[in-house]
Amino acid sequence: MASTAKARGGSLGSAIGIAVVLSTFWIILGSGVVPGARQHDFLNLYVGGTLAAEGRFSDLYDQEAQLRLERELAPSTPELIPFVRPHFYALVLSPLSLFSLNAAMWFWMIAQTGVLIACWVWAVRSFGADALIFGALYLPTALGIAHGQDGVFMLAIMIAAYRLASQGRDAPAGAVAALALMKFHLTFLIPVGMIVQKRWRMLGAYCAAAGALVLVSALTGGWAGMVQYVELLRAKDIRRLSPSPELMINIHSVPANFGIDQPVLSAALVALVVVLMGLATWRAPLWRFWSASLIGSILVGPHIFGYDGAILLLAVWLILFSSGTCRARWVATFFATPIVFFCAILASPWPMIPSLTLLTLLATLAWDNQGELRQHRSREVAAARPDQVSRRKTGEPLAATADL
Repeated sequence: MASTAKARGGSLGSAIGIAVVLSTFWIILGSGVVPGARQHDFLNLYVGGTLAAEGRFSDLYDQEAQLRLERELAPSTPELIPFVRPHFYALVLSPLSLFSLNAAMWFWMIAQTGVLIACWVWAVRSFGADALIFGALYLPTALGIAHGQDGVFMLAIMIAAYRLASQGRDAPAGAVAALALMKFHLTFLIPVGMIVQKRWRMLGAYCAAAGALVLVSALTGGWAGMVQYVELLRAKDIRRLSPSPELMINIHSVPANFGIDQPVLSAALVALVVVLMGLATWRAPLWRFWSASLIGSILVGPHIFGYDGAILLLAVWLILFSSGTCRARWVATFFATPIVFFCAILASPWPMIPSLTLLTLLATLAWDNQGELRQHRSREVAAARPDQVSRRKTGEPLAATADL
C-alpha cells in the first residue's frame, strides 16, 4: 500500500515536472505571438464586447462600424477582422471593455490559463498522471491562449457536459453542451450524435438551452440584427473571415491543398464524415460517442483553425485512456503531438496532415465500435443456443427463435 502510494506520488511528480518544462517552452514560443494577436484574433472579441457594453447592438455586425472601432483601438489595423460570434456571446464579453485592450488581453490569457489548469486537474483525477503530460504536450490549447482565442473555454464546456453525462445526468449535460454555441461551427454534429444515441433527454435540454440563447440574441439584436449576422457570415469579400483554407484542420483542407474547389467533392467528404461518425456512435459507450461527435464536428465545420482543436483534447484523453484497441490509441497519440500541427508551416499538401489524422481516428473509432457490436451480437446468439437445445429436449415451443 505504501509503495503504491509512493509510486503514484512519484509518477504525478514526474508528470508535473514534464508539464512545467513543456509549458515553459510554449510560453516562450507564444510570447512572440501575443503582440500580433492583440491586434488580430483578440481584437475582434474585444470590439464585440465593447459594442455590447455600449449597447450598440445595431452596429455589432456592421462592417464599417467594426472597422472604425478596431482602428481606434489599433490604428495599424489594415483591414476588418470581423466579430462573428452570436449576440449572446457579445454580452458575455462585454466586461472586457472595463479594461484597456492590453490589460484585457492579459486578463483573458490568465483566465484561460487558469481554466486549462483546472481541465488538467480533472484529467489527472479521471485518468491518472499521464493525462497531464498529454495535456501539456497538446499544442492547440497553448496556441489558442497565445492568440487570445477562447478554445480552452470550449474545452471546459465539453468536459463539464461529459462529466454530467457520465453521472447519468443527461438533461443538464445537454444544457451545458449548448453553451458551446458561442462558437457553434465547432459543434455541428453534437446534436446529431445525441440523435444517433437516442439520448432524447439530452437532446431536449440541448435544444431548450439553444432556444434560450437564440431568444437572448433576438431580444438584444432584434430581427434586423439576426439578418445582419447571417449576411456577415455569408460575406465573401472579407479576406480575414476565411484565410488560407488549406491550413484548416477540417475535411475541406484536403482538396484545398491540391487547389481543388469542387462543392460536390466537399459534400461527399462531409457525407463520409457523417457516416463514419454515425457508425462510431451507434450503441457506443459514452466516451466513444463524445469523442466521435467532437472529431466529426471539427472535420465538417468551416473555418476551423489549428487552435480550434483545443476542444479535441477531451477526445484525445478519452481515447487514450478508455479505448481497448491499440490502433485508436496510436492515432490519438500521434494527433496529440506538436508534429501534426507544425505541418501547417510546410508547403502543400503537408498542412492537410491534421485533417487526415482526424479522419483516420474517426474511421478507427467506427471500425472498433462496429467490431464490438458484432462481438456482442455473436455472444447473444451463442448464449441463446443452449436455451434452444433445452427447449427441444423438453418439447417447449421455440418462439424465441424468431427474435434472433
